[in-house]
Amino acid sequence: MKMRPCIKCLFLLISSAEIFAKPPFSLFSMAALQENFGGACKNEDPKAIGDQLETEIVSLFEDAASMPISLTKDDGNIEVRTKFRGQHLLSMAEAKIIPNRQPDGFKGFLENFNEAFAQVDPMVKEVRQLEKDTHREGVKAFLKFPYPVADRMMVHFKYLRMNRNKDEHMLILSERGNQHLLDQHSNAEETKKYVLGRVFLCAYWVRPVHDEQNKIIGSNIRYIFNGDVGGSLPKWVQSQVGPKNALESLRGFIGYKK
Repeated sequence: MKMRPCIKCLFLLISSAEIFAKPPFSLFSMAALQENFGGACKNEDPKAIGDQLETEIVSLFEDAASMPISLTKDDGNIEVRTKFRGQHLLSMAEAKIIPNRQPDGFKGFLENFNEAFAQVDPMVKEVRQLEKDTHREGVKAFLKFPYPVADRMMVHFKYLRMNRNKDEHMLILSERGNQHLLDQHSNAEETKKYVLGRVFLCAYWVRPVHDEQNKIIGSNIRYIFNGDVGGSLPKWVQSQVGPKNALESLRGFIGYKK
């Protein structure tokens, strides 16, 4: 499997962490840690959880200017900012303007995320739908790593907020409230084969950019990720890898062709 440079770096760092750290948590021991994230919300209304996540994303980007810049590209048009939330890195990437690209032109990726995500990221083996209601979709993502690193599995909900404002779209991923997904859609074979990764908060956010006559001249693209890929990664490792992965995720979304 051919890997991008940042993915190679991630692979090597996770390899080192797994070789020298104690064995990674199994699926069910990882689930036991969810009281700080998913477990606390498992009985909440799905729409309420989605609204809470959306509000959190907006608030984080409103405060983004206070976060240090970890990476810039394209003469400053793309910025990646990071900070730690507890033991896990929060990465926020933004392309200030993608000229001549209408926000609706990115709807294909968001609406067909399960297939699109696997298309833009070579480490994604499969994204499988588990259940769906009017507010969210439960999904299970499988990530492939070269030997000797164990493959990863992530179980979370997907919230699609199309036209949250005019010409503005958002897709949110989060494990919050996912305990019943783990209970109902896991088996012994997967428990042995995969290390459970966690997505506390991830989102793609597309907004229009207007000129002085209020005509749309491009799109503003934002991406955020806060999670745990497993492997007991120290903070210095996360700080080295996280900004590059956020940049690649942003660019993969921008470059997606249906």
